[in-house]
Amino acid sequence: MPRVFLFSAALLAAVFFGPPPAAAQMDMMMGRYDPFSLLRVMVWVDSVNTLQNPSSGGIGLHLFAKDMFANQYLVHVCPQWYADNHPDQFAFKPGDQLVVSGARFATGLTENNILAATVTNCSRNFLELRLRDMATGAPLWHNQPDNLLERIQAMQKLLFSERSQKIQQQMEREFSGGGPLLSRQEPPRP
Repeated sequence: MPRVFLFSAALLAAVFFGPPPAAAQMDMMMGRYDPFSLLRVMVWVDSVNTLQNPSSGGIGLHLFAKDMFANQYLVHVCPQWYADNHPDQFAFKPGDQLVVSGARFATGLTENNILAATVTNCSRNFLELRLRDMATGAPLWHNQPDNLLERIQAMQKLLFSERSQKIQQQMEREFSGGGPLLSRQEPPRP
């Protein structure tokens, strides 16, 4: 019984007095994905940076950007390892025009932080990157293969070979069965 009481007391303390200081500091540095703070903004990239999260130690790809009213944004894109595995998709450069959708939060550094759910690069044929689930903020890079391009090419090769095999089987049936391809007549001799 005493354990239940201690657990209940700890739970009530957490509810009434807020999270412990370390968790509060983590929220201030990284922010939580809040689906009620979603925003979509068009920005122009000022710089592309690899920054380390002071609380978690993780290294991620971040974009410093401005909107048309000169408001500054810090866009939290994805972990740097994921961007390194897909360099063709994450080729941002200063001056790129982007449409960023995600959850807005404030930190001690800036008020306009965005945990990006989607980033559409208007400067690169409207290439859209889906990074997080829009409703929950769950990262989508955990579900992606390490080398997406190689997987797509392998699947295309497999599909092409299956199609080629079916065509080849059909041709063999027509040749061996005396179908339309073998029933050619020789041209008359002069």
